[in-house]
Amino acid sequence: MKTLILLLTLLYSLSSFGQSDKKTLLKFDGYYQTDCYTEKGDDEGSQDYLRFYSDGKVISVGTDCEGTTSELKGWFNINADQVGKGDFQIKGRRIFFSTKSMIGIIKYKGRIRKDGEIKLKWKSLINGSRGHDRYKYIAVIGLT
Repeated sequence: MKTLILLLTLLYSLSSFGQSDKKTLLKFDGYYQTDCYTEKGDDEGSQDYLRFYSDGKVISVGTDCEGTTSELKGWFNINADQVGKGDFQIKGRRIFFSTKSMIGIIKYKGRIRKDGEIKLKWKSLINGSRGHDRYKYIAVIGLT
């Protein structure tokens, strides 16, 4: 009986280990955003946003650079139709996830740096393009 209790305790502690990593490495009360980037012929520029949830969900969206995080707050959430949605996994400082939107899937993998910045490589299954970005954390007051 003692062996069974010890085994169950060990299994529980191992299963909760990854969950504590998520809570210490990521922040859930804001967004992660890329710097604004412009492509040839683009006057406004674009930037990408990620939002992580403590239950392992992640959402993504790309917007023009003129928008603010305050403007995103009203619609950038897990219930919005226009965002990509997925589940993330953390192993050590490595992070993996895919987001699926109305137009297709994008796969991400990367590293959470000690300063909280996330460096990600991505691959679009929509058009085959690939790239990499750095996402910086932006606190957003009043997120639900």
